[in-house]
Amino acid sequence: MKIKTGDLPGIGKRYAFTTADGDQVVVILHQSGHREIYHFAAADEDDPDFTIKLSDEEARQLGTILLGVDYQPVSDDRVELFLKSVRIEWVEVFPGSELAHKKIIASRIRSRTGVTIIGIQRDKAMIGSPGPEEVILPGDTLMVIGNREQTKSLDSLCKACPPDARGGEARQDPER
Repeated sequence: MKIKTGDLPGIGKRYAFTTADGDQVVVILHQSGHREIYHFAAADEDDPDFTIKLSDEEARQLGTILLGVDYQPVSDDRVELFLKSVRIEWVEVFPGSELAHKKIIASRIRSRTGVTIIGIQRDKAMIGSPGPEEVILPGDTLMVIGNREQTKSLDSLCKACPPDARGGEARQDPER
């Protein structure tokens, strides 16, 4: 975007540019500090579609908003890249799982699989951002974030262990 500037003797400075959509915007910065913003639907129009007048303080506040000081939007490219590499999955904990009846911290899910538990659905209740002392119960559905391999690794931990791995017979829930 090219910004054209020009001095306005006795008034201040003029800034003009054309947006990506083809609109013409002119900003006049007065020596007194107030600003005027003019919008033209086309660059060759004489009369603006609308005008906005701002005090120095209003203009500075608007400037911080436009700069993204309080809120930094994420570009579509970054969101797409994020979604390609990271996923949110729901993984059910089956009876007989090696994670069942263990605290999150004791299960070492993060260090073993790389996923992070961001929520637990337990019956009709939802536990958001569970703490490390939360006990994982059979029937819980873990909401986790990680990549495909990490979530697959957790999925295998949530399945029932074979009888020889636990030193006894696996309890099977007939409804699952």
